[in-house]
Amino acid sequence: MIDRLPSDGGGGAAGEPIDLITVSREFGAGGSELARIMGYELQWPVLDRDLVHRVAERLRLEPHHVEAVDEQPPGLLTRLIASALLMAPPELPTEMQTDRLHPDSVAAAARAAILAAADSPPLIVVGHASQCLFRHRPGTLHIRLVAPLALRLQRVCTRMPCESPRAVAETRRMDQARAAYVRRHHQTDWRDPLLYDMQFNTGRVSIEDAARMVVQAVTARAGERVVVT
Repeated sequence: MIDRLPSDGGGGAAGEPIDLITVSREFGAGGSELARIMGYELQWPVLDRDLVHRVAERLRLEPHHVEAVDEQPPGLLTRLIASALLMAPPELPTEMQTDRLHPDSVAAAARAAILAAADSPPLIVVGHASQCLFRHRPGTLHIRLVAPLALRLQRVCTRMPCESPRAVAETRRMDQARAAYVRRHHQTDWRDPLLYDMQFNTGRVSIEDAARMVVQAVTARAGERVVVT
C-alpha cells in the first residue's frame, strides 16, 4: 500500500514558480489531451501512457500485462486478469510474476517511477494519484478535469469501437477504479476540491482553452508574459 508522503508544512506559496503539474481526470474528460497541449506549449515532458513502460521495466514484465491492472485497485476482476495474462518464462516462477503483477505492486512501482521523474522537473504527470503524491510539494499545480457523461462517452467512442450500454458501464467502472485507487493508496476522496488548484468542466470550457489558462498561470508565476496560440 502506498502511504501519503510526509507533509512539508503545506503546498507551494502563492507566487512561487511552478515546475510540476498534476492532472486528475474523469474517464473521457480529456486529461491526456490537456497534458499533451500543455507539454507542447511549455516544452515540458509529460508522464502519461509512457509510465506503463517504465513500470514494466522496473517489474521486468511485459507492458501489456502491466497496462491491464494499471491504476486499478485490487479486486477479483484484476486478480483474474493478472492470472489470465501471465505466461511466465522458465527463469521466472509464476508465483513471483503474479506477485509483481498484483495491483499494489504495480502501484508501488508507478509511485517510484513518478518520484524519480519528478527529481528532474519540470514535469507534467497524468493520473496515478499524483495530486496526492505531490500534495505538499512546493511549486506544484494540481488540475482536475470533469465533463458530462454524454460528452465523455462521445470522446471514448471516437478512440475505440463501443456500444452505448457497454461504453457507459466501462466509463463508470474506470471512474470508480480511479476513485478506489486514490482512496486505497492515499486514504483520500479524489473529488475533494481542496486537492486541486484549478478544475475545468470540458463540456463548457474546451480542452484547448483549459490548457491555455493553465499555461498562462504557470508563465505568470515565472514572471513571463506570453501569448499562447
